[in-house]
Amino acid sequence: MRRFFSDWKGLAFNLAFFLNVLLVFLLLFESRFQVPFWMQALGRMHPLVLHFPLVALILYSIWVFVVEKPDSTRWNAEVAESLLIIGALTAAIAAFSGFVLSKEDGYESGTLLWHKWLGVAISLLSIGWYASRKYLTPWKIPSKIVAAAFLLILFIGGHLGGNLTHGEDFLISPLGPSETAGTQVALEDAEVYEHLVKPVLEQKCLSCHNEEKSKGNLQMQTQALLLKGGKNGALWDTTKADLGLLISRVHLPLDDKKHMPPRGKVQLTEEEVVLLAAWVKGGSRFDQKVSALSPQNPVYAYAQNVLGGGRVEEQYDFTAADPEDVKKLTTSYRLIRPLSAESPALFVNFYNSANFKSEEIEALAPLKTQIVSMDLSKMPVKDADLKSLAQFPELRRLILNFTDVTGASLSELKKLTHLKELSLSGTAVKAADVKALETFPSLKKVYIWSTALSNDELAALKKGQKIAFETGFRSDTVVLPLTPPMIENENQIIKKNALISMKHQIPQTVIRYTIDGTEPDSLASPAYTKPFALDKNTTLKARAFRQGWYGSKKIEKRFFIAGIHIDSARLEKPADRRYAGKGGTTLIDEVKSENEQNSGKWLGYNEDFQGYLYFNKPVEASKITLSMLRNLGGSIFPPTKIEVWGGADEKSLKLLKTLNPEMPAKDIPGVETMLFEATFAPQQLSCIKLVAKSLAKLPAWHPGKGNKAWVFVDEVFVN
Repeated sequence: MRRFFSDWKGLAFNLAFFLNVLLVFLLLFESRFQVPFWMQALGRMHPLVLHFPLVALILYSIWVFVVEKPDSTRWNAEVAESLLIIGALTAAIAAFSGFVLSKEDGYESGTLLWHKWLGVAISLLSIGWYASRKYLTPWKIPSKIVAAAFLLILFIGGHLGGNLTHGEDFLISPLGPSETAGTQVALEDAEVYEHLVKPVLEQKCLSCHNEEKSKGNLQMQTQALLLKGGKNGALWDTTKADLGLLISRVHLPLDDKKHMPPRGKVQLTEEEVVLLAAWVKGGSRFDQKVSALSPQNPVYAYAQNVLGGGRVEEQYDFTAADPEDVKKLTTSYRLIRPLSAESPALFVNFYNSANFKSEEIEALAPLKTQIVSMDLSKMPVKDADLKSLAQFPELRRLILNFTDVTGASLSELKKLTHLKELSLSGTAVKAADVKALETFPSLKKVYIWSTALSNDELAALKKGQKIAFETGFRSDTVVLPLTPPMIENENQIIKKNALISMKHQIPQTVIRYTIDGTEPDSLASPAYTKPFALDKNTTLKARAFRQGWYGSKKIEKRFFIAGIHIDSARLEKPADRRYAGKGGTTLIDEVKSENEQNSGKWLGYNEDFQGYLYFNKPVEASKITLSMLRNLGGSIFPPTKIEVWGGADEKSLKLLKTLNPEMPAKDIPGVETMLFEATFAPQQLSCIKLVAKSLAKLPAWHPGKGNKAWVFVDEVFVN
């Protein structure tokens, strides 16, 4: 044991020397180095180990500064030497782990380059300092110059590391003036994006998505970059029930690796989540002013809390709800929160139209005497649901924008004696039904933007004195874009000749679509008038058009025709544990995966794929369709060869068809599902074997050139 303590410095020096030599070697051949899966954990230890060399080397440098002479009794040279060798060893470990971490996606730009090379320099210089310590006596001027230079390098390297992790100027930003204090604006002058949304993104998202560090190839520092999105696609999509990536990942459980911001970072507050969701839900406009919103809009309420406005809140005479009831009734897509701090009043905001049912409203009955505001925008609320809403006696604000309400049952809401504001924008209400609202006891303001009411009908309503009707812009010089139409079929895998339904929330809107791969336009493309059938795998594209409006963006959805029922499936080898899906069932469960390799619905192989399909009774088949994924950036390529074998059982299989997919000659950005169809002469089959051979070496133009490509499979159709 005594000998160990006397030799430990030599062992530490040898280990540090070895790591430095290995590090230099890896740097020389960096372009050929690919981080093995097992080594990724070592790279992610970098933030943990980097503090050891910083502290040890800073302390040693300070010791060099203050030591006076060889025989000084105030400073222990043995302890100082121990600090130096500890600093040299841990610097080598930190530099090596940092090099491994730098190979992960999301780290790019000059800051990473400088931080990496400074880290290597610190490691090399510290081991050199220890080796030459007998020549650099600490009480002489050259040693003190070296110590000063070392402290400078440590500070610069640490500053750049802070920029990579927490954003630019992380270390020195507290010394500058407060940006928040300089951006305060009056409520009437505030812009939704610039003064509400942008600060939230900068504080909670920008540290991981900037020009220095862009996780998922996503940067968020400008409007153009937000619209561009990242490698997983656009940040938001109002045609999806969960509003797209940004909002869906915010709602994921904190322990989910896709949750944003990631665990360990400062999380979004509940109010900020509501703000972002409401902004996306409202069209994610960058030029909208807060003053243009209705007061019941959640964005307007957030602006009042953040920017002020001198409002005087209504006083309520009812008691607060049981917090347990509020917690129990709050879900990922039904948010219930107090109207303001210490207030007994509650507001409710609904999301996810795909899962909405009338019972969602009725379930709120335990809180009916506390709910004063309810937002059901874009939910499939019917006229019959207004009877349920009439059971909430304390409602002051009700938002029914772009719902299926026609106005036939609006009289039910007359029971709401406290109702002051009602929003019916984007609905099919009739002039007579809206006129009848003037008999409501407390109603003061009604929003009827984007309805089918004529200019004359709107003008007649605005002549009334009791209710202020907000009709929006009605000008020939103001043209707004339509939102895309909605495809009501949720499942992508459908039965042959199943009917496809579409709708748009604004009345008198024409939906034009294509199913032949062409782009829909306002003239040549067929107009949707009623549900239509599909008899083959089809990509449906649709846009909305209406006189006086710009045409909408395109919505696109691929439908797959379910084939002959497959009784069971078996995989020759299990998929990679990270992409294991549901085993063989993944091939035949009629569940189509999203274009996301981590969806849990793909089978991923870093080798050849081989699987078997079984039928309890022989079936006549003539075509096999294999659904696969292409994500070249993630090294997921089409297979080089697909073989389809068939027969009565595994021992009597014969080759039915061979496909040789074309390999990409250059990078194709984005992620896409690919279909490979193998046709053959009709025959009776009880067993089918599928083989998909992976690309043995990634091409020279790919960052991972020389490595083996992945193949991803999720569904097989037999017809």
